[in-house]
Amino acid sequence: MKPISAQTLFASCVFAVVLVLQVAPSLAGAPDARLGLMQGSKFPGLPVSSTETARNTHHGPVDLTFTKWITTFPLMEGFTGGDVHGRFLGEVLQRQVSRDLRVIRLEAVYEVQAGDHSFTALIRGGTGETKSGEPASVNGAAVLDGVILTGWRTGARVHVTFQTLTNCPGAPDARTCFQGAIHVEKTPEE
Repeated sequence: MKPISAQTLFASCVFAVVLVLQVAPSLAGAPDARLGLMQGSKFPGLPVSSTETARNTHHGPVDLTFTKWITTFPLMEGFTGGDVHGRFLGEVLQRQVSRDLRVIRLEAVYEVQAGDHSFTALIRGGTGETKSGEPASVNGAAVLDGVILTGWRTGARVHVTFQTLTNCPGAPDARTCFQGAIHVEKTPEE
């Protein structure tokens, strides 16, 4: 019997490892076997982590749309769309109405549950009277700014706008609802 050289044994082991790494995602029942070879991995041929996948999906600023409503004040829920589809949850931390009803100061926590793109943001701002002169409490447009505190893009700045409406598509009934957008900037590291 002919002995196997150390070089032949080493080459065979390397080949076996590479083969297993390329085939493993499909054997493991991964939703998309191509993830194992996706560009962007720090180590070519190895699976991309969920953090790397999220970064590869959106490199620049991201815009989400949302529809939300008050469930039991101060709690909110709804859904998001646009660049990130998911569930919206929120809580009004502070709501202060000016004496003349022209301005409402708001502070809230917004949570978007969307897999690898889930985040929680703290935002501040408010609503003002409408162009028709109606008080902010009737039908004001809101403008708020904040930062993502946890989750995807932690540390990124966010800018939120929304309009107060009734009968939003997808809302559970004819209650007051809010439709708007969340603009998420890149994190300082991106």
